[in-house]
Amino acid sequence: MMRKNMLRKAICTGLVVVLGLVVSACSRGPAQGTVNGEVTLDGQVLKKGNVNFEAVDGSSPTTGAMIEDGKFTAQVSVGQMKVMLHATKVVGKRKAYDTPEAPWEDEVAEMPPGRYNLNSALKLDVKRGEQDVKYELKSK
Repeated sequence: MMRKNMLRKAICTGLVVVLGLVVSACSRGPAQGTVNGEVTLDGQVLKKGNVNFEAVDGSSPTTGAMIEDGKFTAQVSVGQMKVMLHATKVVGKRKAYDTPEAPWEDEVAEMPPGRYNLNSALKLDVKRGEQDVKYELKSK
């Protein structure tokens, strides 16, 4: 009986160790690099916005970061990424919905042209470790 309990305990301990190794291996995820960036638009610091990194081959999830005072830091999967930069500006006011009592809300538009976001051709080969990038966007 004692031998049976010891055997059961050894099997359970072994299973816990194997399960721990599997979970730890799975939780690591894809290799990542840290991208530190600066963003300007027409020579001016982009005050607020966001940056998205999308794997060109679709092999890893899209990652993003907030741009504050022209700077961002993002943890990005290693590999070739499409870079999309977004920022909005208020261009007017509009009714939230089509009734007389509807509240007014800001109408916004993208500041950077589509070639930097929806139709971006910007690419970045993300490597392990840290890398610095600078994006100098032009509105024209």
